[in-house]
Amino acid sequence: MAMFSKSQKMRFFLAIFLLLLATCGCGAWYFFYYTKTPEYGLEKIRMSFEKHDWQTFEKYVDLDALLGNSTETLIQAMIDTDRPMSGDAKAAMNGFVQMFKAPLALTLRTEVQYYVENGEWKNSGTASETQDPMSLDMVLTRIGLKTIQFRNIDYVATDRETGTARAGVRVYQADIGEEFIFEVKLVQGGDGVWRVTEIQNLHDFVAMIAKAHDAILADYLAKSQAIIDAHGKSVQEIEQEFSSTLQKGSLGNDATRQALKTIMLEKAAADWTQRKAELSDLTVPPMADTLHHLRLRSCDMRIAYILGYAAWLDDKKAATIREAQAKLKQAKTLENEAAALARHMSGQSNAVPQPQQKPTGNETSESMTELQ
Repeated sequence: MAMFSKSQKMRFFLAIFLLLLATCGCGAWYFFYYTKTPEYGLEKIRMSFEKHDWQTFEKYVDLDALLGNSTETLIQAMIDTDRPMSGDAKAAMNGFVQMFKAPLALTLRTEVQYYVENGEWKNSGTASETQDPMSLDMVLTRIGLKTIQFRNIDYVATDRETGTARAGVRVYQADIGEEFIFEVKLVQGGDGVWRVTEIQNLHDFVAMIAKAHDAILADYLAKSQAIIDAHGKSVQEIEQEFSSTLQKGSLGNDATRQALKTIMLEKAAADWTQRKAELSDLTVPPMADTLHHLRLRSCDMRIAYILGYAAWLDDKKAATIREAQAKLKQAKTLENEAAALARHMSGQSNAVPQPQQKPTGNETSESMTELQ
């Protein structure tokens, strides 16, 4: 077996020594420098989400400071983007903001902890226009937080003199399909750990979300109203045919009743079924969920009324027509609520116009033409 020369042994041990020295140096750099950088703090926050590690998240996020800074900004941003206000009106809202700040911050803290530990929001329902505007689910929806996705850290700028840093955190907002760079402030504590304390452009983010939501909502309102208007014209034509058939015949005549039944089933019911299908195909923004539900329910009630009326044309029972008219009453109530909500969401008057009453001879004759 060949033996190493003395010089070879020296080079070998020197290489081992340098390797150990480099390893120790890297370790020292990691533990004594890198772990005390804002980049390290941000990475630990990212990993805390992946590992559902609340303790680590709390260590690198100063929640008291973050929520204290963010909650007032969130409420104020939602107020600012809701509708324009005069200086006096804005001043009057300060008390309102302060009143909700503390309870909302406490609730948000609980919700954030649940999200970190479980990877989903506790309040997973869809916010609606009629929901309490200060409910947590409404707040999360309006600020776009429920559908936000982390992309990457764009930059980190550190000011050692002040012990602060500013990081650009790029996120993707799925509801509106746009990216945004949060300007995140970090502060170094006495222990050398960098903690997130504030999102400095949160107001701008909420304003961006509000503007996009308004555009999406306006698109839904326009498309849904176009469907309603088109089918409204169809219903008028069906009503005219219904009235003409009735005038030419008599309810006591079997042929007339069968002709009316055919109109109700093959034209009126089919038209309302098609209206519902077209409305169902629309993409509905979260803020229009309640309005959309009201419209679909009114379609169901209209169809139920038409089927009930057609059944009455066969059996002539008072109970049958009363049940059909009950469905019609429900449909009208739903339609009035939907009309009021649509006007509110469009920024129009909240007044609900009352439907014109048609001339009535008796309960039965009124029901026959209530198709639209």
